[in-house]
Amino acid sequence: LIGLIILVIFSAIAAPNFRTVDNIITVFRQASVLLVLSAGLTAVLLTGGMDLSVGATAGFIGCICAQCIKNGVPIPAAFILGILIGLVVGVINGLLAGILPSFIATYGTNWVMSGLAVLVMQGAVIYDLPKGFTQIGVGYTGPVPNLIIIAAVVVILIYVLLQKTTYGRQVYAYGSNPVAAKYAAVPVKKVMLSAFMMCSMCAGLAGMLMTARLNAADAAMGDSYGLQTVAAVVVGGTSMLGGEGGVLGTVVGALILTIIVNVMNLKGISSYAQGLVIGIVIIAMVLFDTYSKRRQESKAA
Repeated sequence: LIGLIILVIFSAIAAPNFRTVDNIITVFRQASVLLVLSAGLTAVLLTGGMDLSVGATAGFIGCICAQCIKNGVPIPAAFILGILIGLVVGVINGLLAGILPSFIATYGTNWVMSGLAVLVMQGAVIYDLPKGFTQIGVGYTGPVPNLIIIAAVVVILIYVLLQKTTYGRQVYAYGSNPVAAKYAAVPVKKVMLSAFMMCSMCAGLAGMLMTARLNAADAAMGDSYGLQTVAAVVVGGTSMLGGEGGVLGTVVGALILTIIVNVMNLKGISSYAQGLVIGIVIIAMVLFDTYSKRRQESKAA
């Protein structure tokens, strides 16, 4: 949070256009898809797992949704189909993670999803989608973009689920100590499986939002979100070892990454350099977080 505040102050000084209301709304709109993805991934990391397939899953489901809508499938039915596909992918990831390390299992799923997206699209790009669909991504409800509203609803729902329910306590317990959680009658297999299901369902929703915002579908459109989603969750303070962190930190992490890109765009910095800067910031933030935790542990000892 301190890092986000410092970044906002620095951005406002370095790029005066950053302070405008229109640009602030743009930042939140740009962060919306990442927020949906990273909110779902937070649940998986809290269990001590990892899902590297979120970006590819989002891209694949976005392509499926676009194909369906282009072929006359009603928009609500296409959305339901996308969520159901995400649920199935989550079940597969959860079952594989019970057999293999989740890092390896979901890395394989990532390639499967990417390959399926290429097969579905056959190298083509779908564009000019119906206005009723694209309004979800570019339209407004009053003065607020629809994307921001949807992202806020998803974040609030997952926050309540993880922080205010028994299920959330089970997720944290499992991530902190799986053996102790098992002896405390926590249904560890169900908890892990449900976390992966939640993550992939969020990926499915994010893929459809991405398609609506771009008014196009491309097999590779989710590729850039894979590791970026992991970075948003980790920068937000959720431990990759599980049991520590939460959705509010993830929101902070996603905003930090989005603001960095936004300011570089305002300053006219080449897109080739943006990846370099984001990488440096991610390393610096994680090192700072690790250093802070070690100091706390040493003081407690």
